[in-house]
Amino acid sequence: MTAFNDFASLMDAAIDDIESLPPIGVPPTGNYKLRVTATQVTKAGGNPYIRFEYEVLEVGSVSNSDEEKDAAEGMTFSNIYSPFKKDGSPNEFGIGMLKEAVQPYSLIFGTSNMRATLEQIRDVEIYGQVNRWPDKKEPGRWNFAVRNVELA
Repeated sequence: MTAFNDFASLMDAAIDDIESLPPIGVPPTGNYKLRVTATQVTKAGGNPYIRFEYEVLEVGSVSNSDEEKDAAEGMTFSNIYSPFKKDGSPNEFGIGMLKEAVQPYSLIFGTSNMRATLEQIRDVEIYGQVNRWPDKKEPGRWNFAVRNVELA
Protein backbone atom coordinates (compact mmCIF):
# COMPACT_ATOMS: atom_id res chain seq x y z
CA MET A 1 0.00 0.00 0.00
CA THR A 2 1.11 3.52 -0.72
CA ALA A 3 1.77 6.19 1.90
CA PHE A 4 0.37 9.63 1.16
CA ASN A 5 2.28 12.75 2.17
CA ASP A 6 -0.07 15.32 0.72
CA PHE A 7 -3.69 15.77 -0.25
CA ALA A 8 -3.06 15.85 -4.01
CA SER A 9 -1.35 12.44 -4.05
CA LEU A 10 -4.22 10.97 -2.05
CA MET A 11 -6.78 12.40 -4.50
CA ASP A 12 -4.84 11.02 -7.47
CA ALA A 13 -4.48 7.53 -5.98
CA ALA A 14 -6.30 4.41 -7.06
CA ILE A 15 -8.79 3.27 -4.43
CA ASP A 16 -7.02 -0.11 -4.20
CA ASP A 17 -3.78 1.68 -3.23
CA ILE A 18 -5.42 3.06 -0.08
CA GLU A 19 -4.98 0.80 2.94
CA SER A 20 -8.22 -0.49 4.45
CA LEU A 21 -9.00 -0.13 8.12
CA PRO A 22 -8.53 -3.23 10.23
CA PRO A 23 -11.74 -4.89 11.37
CA ILE A 24 -12.90 -3.33 14.65
CA GLY A 25 -15.08 -4.90 17.29
CA VAL A 26 -15.14 -7.54 19.97
CA PRO A 27 -14.76 -10.98 18.42
CA PRO A 28 -17.30 -13.66 19.29
CA THR A 29 -16.78 -15.88 22.30
CA GLY A 30 -13.97 -18.29 21.53
CA ASN A 31 -10.25 -18.98 21.72
CA TYR A 32 -7.74 -16.63 20.13
CA LYS A 33 -4.11 -15.68 19.88
CA LEU A 34 -4.02 -12.00 20.83
CA ARG A 35 -1.56 -9.14 21.18
CA VAL A 36 -2.30 -7.05 24.27
CA THR A 37 -1.00 -3.71 25.54
CA ALA A 38 -2.05 -1.97 28.75
CA THR A 39 -1.60 1.79 29.09
CA GLN A 40 -2.45 4.42 31.66
CA VAL A 41 -4.49 7.23 30.15
CA THR A 42 -5.18 10.59 31.75
CA LYS A 43 -7.34 13.15 30.00
CA ALA A 44 -7.20 16.82 30.95
CA GLY A 45 -9.35 17.40 33.99
CA GLY A 46 -10.17 13.72 34.38
CA ASN A 47 -9.08 10.80 36.50
CA PRO A 48 -6.51 8.33 35.17
CA TYR A 49 -7.73 5.00 33.86
CA ILE A 50 -6.19 1.87 32.36
CA ARG A 51 -6.88 0.80 28.77
CA PHE A 52 -6.24 -2.76 27.59
CA GLU A 53 -5.97 -2.89 23.79
CA TYR A 54 -6.18 -6.20 21.96
CA GLU A 55 -5.49 -7.32 18.41
CA VAL A 56 -6.55 -10.73 17.09
CA LEU A 57 -3.47 -12.46 15.66
CA GLU A 58 -5.12 -15.85 15.07
CA VAL A 59 -8.65 -17.19 15.40
CA GLY A 60 -8.50 -20.52 17.22
CA SER A 61 -12.11 -21.53 17.63
CA VAL A 62 -15.42 -19.71 17.90
CA SER A 63 -17.96 -21.15 20.34
CA ASN A 64 -21.02 -20.44 18.17
CA SER A 65 -20.48 -21.55 14.57
CA ASP A 66 -23.08 -18.98 13.39
CA GLU A 67 -20.69 -16.23 14.57
CA GLU A 68 -17.52 -17.52 12.85
CA LYS A 69 -17.90 -14.87 10.13
CA ASP A 70 -17.65 -12.19 12.84
CA ALA A 71 -14.13 -13.25 13.85
CA ALA A 72 -11.11 -12.11 11.84
CA GLU A 73 -7.39 -11.71 12.21
CA GLY A 74 -6.50 -8.06 12.64
CA MET A 75 -9.61 -7.21 14.67
CA THR A 76 -8.90 -4.64 17.35
CA PHE A 77 -10.87 -4.05 20.52
CA SER A 78 -10.25 -2.51 23.92
CA ASN A 79 -11.50 -2.27 27.46
CA ILE A 80 -11.20 0.58 29.95
CA TYR A 81 -10.87 0.16 33.70
CA SER A 82 -11.72 3.25 35.76
CA PRO A 83 -10.44 2.94 39.33
CA PHE A 84 -11.96 6.31 40.31
CA LYS A 85 -15.39 7.84 39.85
CA LYS A 86 -15.87 11.24 38.21
CA ASP A 87 -15.89 12.88 41.64
CA GLY A 88 -12.48 11.31 42.43
CA SER A 89 -13.76 8.77 44.93
CA PRO A 90 -12.65 5.13 44.60
CA ASN A 91 -14.62 2.97 42.18
CA GLU A 92 -14.56 -0.39 43.96
CA PHE A 93 -16.12 -2.18 40.98
CA GLY A 94 -13.59 -0.65 38.58
CA ILE A 95 -10.71 -1.57 40.88
CA GLY A 96 -11.98 -5.15 41.17
CA MET A 97 -12.36 -5.48 37.40
CA LEU A 98 -8.85 -4.07 36.90
CA LYS A 99 -7.47 -6.62 39.37
CA GLU A 100 -9.19 -9.44 37.42
CA ALA A 101 -7.68 -8.20 34.16
CA VAL A 102 -4.15 -7.76 35.57
CA GLN A 103 -3.91 -10.83 37.79
CA PRO A 104 -3.10 -13.40 35.06
CA TYR A 105 -0.19 -11.24 33.89
CA SER A 106 1.05 -10.90 37.47
CA LEU A 107 1.32 -14.69 37.59
CA ILE A 108 2.99 -14.85 34.16
CA PHE A 109 5.58 -12.16 34.93
CA GLY A 110 6.08 -13.10 38.57
CA THR A 111 5.16 -9.60 39.75
CA SER A 112 2.96 -8.63 42.67
CA ASN A 113 2.85 -4.85 42.19
CA MET A 114 0.12 -3.33 39.99
CA ARG A 115 2.43 -0.76 38.34
CA ALA A 116 5.22 -3.28 37.70
CA THR A 117 2.77 -5.70 36.12
CA LEU A 118 1.08 -3.09 33.93
CA GLU A 119 4.44 -1.81 32.70
CA GLN A 120 5.21 -5.28 31.32
CA ILE A 121 1.96 -5.62 29.38
CA ARG A 122 3.31 -4.11 26.15
CA ASP A 123 2.78 -5.96 22.87
CA VAL A 124 2.49 -9.26 24.75
CA GLU A 125 1.30 -12.19 22.65
CA ILE A 126 -1.10 -14.45 24.50
CA TYR A 127 -3.56 -17.25 24.01
CA GLY A 128 -6.84 -16.50 25.70
CA GLN A 129 -10.55 -17.10 25.71
CA VAL A 130 -12.68 -14.10 24.84
CA ASN A 131 -16.12 -14.15 26.44
CA ARG A 132 -18.47 -11.52 25.06
CA TRP A 133 -22.02 -10.61 25.98
CA PRO A 134 -24.42 -7.83 24.93
CA ASP A 135 -24.37 -4.63 26.94
CA LYS A 136 -27.69 -4.23 28.78
CA LYS A 137 -27.67 -0.43 28.54
CA GLU A 138 -26.40 0.07 24.97
CA PRO A 139 -27.91 -2.20 22.30
CA GLY A 140 -25.36 -3.17 19.66
CA ARG A 141 -22.46 -2.80 22.09
CA TRP A 142 -20.55 -5.79 23.48
CA ASN A 143 -18.93 -6.27 26.87
CA PHE A 144 -16.15 -8.84 27.17
CA ALA A 145 -13.57 -10.49 29.36
CA VAL A 146 -10.38 -12.29 28.37
CA ARG A 147 -9.87 -15.42 30.47
CA ASN A 148 -7.45 -18.36 30.62
CA VAL A 149 -4.52 -16.15 29.62
CA GLU A 150 -1.27 -17.93 28.67
CA LEU A 151 1.86 -16.57 26.97
CA ALA A 152 1.98 -17.47 23.30
